[in-house]
Amino acid sequence: MSLSLKQLKAFVAVAEEKSFSLAAERLNATQSGMSMLVQNLELSIGKVLIDRIPGNMKLTENGKEFYKSSLDILKLMEKALINTQEESLQLTGLIECGLMPTFTRSALPKTLSKFLKENPKVEFKITEAYSGVLEEMVRSNKIDFAIVPSLKNSIGLNVNFVSQDINLLVSSSKSKYNHLSPISPHKIKKEKLKIILPSHENSRRIAINQYFSTHGINPESIIEMDAMIGTLEMVATSDWCSIVPATLCDLDLEGVNRTLSPIESPSLITDYVLITSASKELSPTTRIFIDKITEEIKNISREINTKIKGVI
Repeated sequence: MSLSLKQLKAFVAVAEEKSFSLAAERLNATQSGMSMLVQNLELSIGKVLIDRIPGNMKLTENGKEFYKSSLDILKLMEKALINTQEESLQLTGLIECGLMPTFTRSALPKTLSKFLKENPKVEFKITEAYSGVLEEMVRSNKIDFAIVPSLKNSIGLNVNFVSQDINLLVSSSKSKYNHLSPISPHKIKKEKLKIILPSHENSRRIAINQYFSTHGINPESIIEMDAMIGTLEMVATSDWCSIVPATLCDLDLEGVNRTLSPIESPSLITDYVLITSASKELSPTTRIFIDKITEEIKNISREINTKIKGVI
């Protein structure tokens, strides 16, 4: 039996993308080349790994088991390469990560500044995007890790809980609401809200829609905007409002530009998770930075949620 890492990478990509064409795009290969690699792999091990049903491609039982083993092999290979690199007292290398605007506004500046001061030879490539985009980038190994509120599909990913956050109704400092006074869904239901919400593809919008549906909330007007900083600026200068995670608002606790109204009875909760590729071993430098950024997120979430609940 003769297997190659190229075959394993092709099989894993097809299994996760559920498409030869998407897998080929992910690995910068041709569709026919991907198909040949997987076919030769199946011939080598004497098992059918993928049921090639048009529009419903899926792994066989043998394929599911082989997929798990393939992830282990690819990750061990990554680990071996990392372990053979020359050891250094100073951290080096490139860290490629993805963060939502919630964290690029709050946790990232302080963490990144301190980390680079202590480790000036480390390079960074940071992508700001929303959960769906970041999820696919991690799965296809375009970035090392991301921190997102939830997942559409965990296949091919390692998932670890980071922290929990409450959500706030955010309005102008000139709005009728009292800063840091809670607001219930019953009260929101009675308001003729002009509200800015993320698009339907955004995981936060899915959670907000479920909350609105459960409590019979029907806003008068909705603007869809997948630009969190732009949303905050629009809210500060108009009679529009929005719903955002509390962690995003650590700079607004004084209520100078925006009024923060914690949503309660019940609260609208967001869980943040760290996602990494199941087929890739992270470098020690990346792991250290992950520890730093996740700790900062936990601290900010804990502090702002405690402050808001303390005022309430």
